[in-house]
Amino acid sequence: MQRARVILHVDMDAFYASVEQRDDPSLRGKPVLVGGREGRGVVCAASYESRKFGCRSAMPMSQAMRLCPQAIVVKPRFDAYTAASRAMHAIFGRYSPEIEPLSLDEAFIDVTDSLAIFGTGRRIGEEIRAAVRSELALSCSVGVAPNKFAAKIASDLEKPDALVVLEAEGLADRLAPLSIERMWGVGPVAAAELRSRGYATFGDLQRAGIKQLELDFGDAGRGWFQLSHGIDSREVETDRAAKSVGEEETFIEDIVSVQAIEAKLLAQADEVGRRLRAKSLYAQTVAIKIRFSDFETHTHAKTLPSPTDHTHELRDAARALLASFSAKRWRAVRLCGFAASRVTETAGQLPLFDDGGKRERLAKLDDLRDRIRTRFGG
Repeated sequence: MQRARVILHVDMDAFYASVEQRDDPSLRGKPVLVGGREGRGVVCAASYESRKFGCRSAMPMSQAMRLCPQAIVVKPRFDAYTAASRAMHAIFGRYSPEIEPLSLDEAFIDVTDSLAIFGTGRRIGEEIRAAVRSELALSCSVGVAPNKFAAKIASDLEKPDALVVLEAEGLADRLAPLSIERMWGVGPVAAAELRSRGYATFGDLQRAGIKQLELDFGDAGRGWFQLSHGIDSREVETDRAAKSVGEEETFIEDIVSVQAIEAKLLAQADEVGRRLRAKSLYAQTVAIKIRFSDFETHTHAKTLPSPTDHTHELRDAARALLASFSAKRWRAVRLCGFAASRVTETAGQLPLFDDGGKRERLAKLDDLRDRIRTRFGG
């Protein structure tokens, strides 16, 4: 019989804004928006004081300022957020090596093998919250559950500064009253479609049954049926066993220009290359993802001649993959992404004739890029 898992999802509360309030006492208790004011500036983070007025992350800054004119706008300091994130992960590492970072401010932790030392998942969650508060002067919310999906749901149920435990027994009943918008993979368009067919809660999906949901929504319906019951078999994937490195962005406004999407993909390839080199990893397969405004999503991948971490080669691959869309019907794009997979710790074999040391020059160029970025930022 398979042993029951205990998974934690830790989510920092209004992370960027909280770091700013911690480091600048004059901001404490006041509505703070982290982001840029210029042009189409976007809110990176909103303090809880500003959220009372309807401000939220990913909102255009101009809209947030109309909702909360008294808000204080602070430029992002990613060095400070990265330092806080590293300290946060150091705390997690005291309880388990099985950590899957999702972003700077959230992570999954598999503590199944740690229970013999620390007791219960609840106790580990309480100790992590206490350590984050005392050592970092920040707060976090923790969800404890038998799988990743339920743990992420739990961490969001009573934010901020909360701990919620969802047990395996009775999990479907606990999830049943939740609104469909909390379902993984359900965005605004899918939510509207679900509601139009009478599915407003997890319980509605449970009662519909898998056959009806497959009939209505295909593979997505099958997945939603399982998640509505709290069924999720995904493992916590640690950095030590990285399977892929990727970047993607959902746009505030859809982008029609192919050239603009290419620029986004090239920037993402730059970042993926930097992350590969930082971890001494090499990738042999690369892929781009394009999601159009109607949520139709396409993923195109290609296998490189040999594993690489060179930005130039990753960028060339991104261009080639995007060109494959040229013969297809193109329309407004809401999301694009670039990912490198089949990751190894061994570089590809050098070609017999190295074009006058081309790969050595690429390595030097990448090193220069990385040092410039370290010193001056993105």
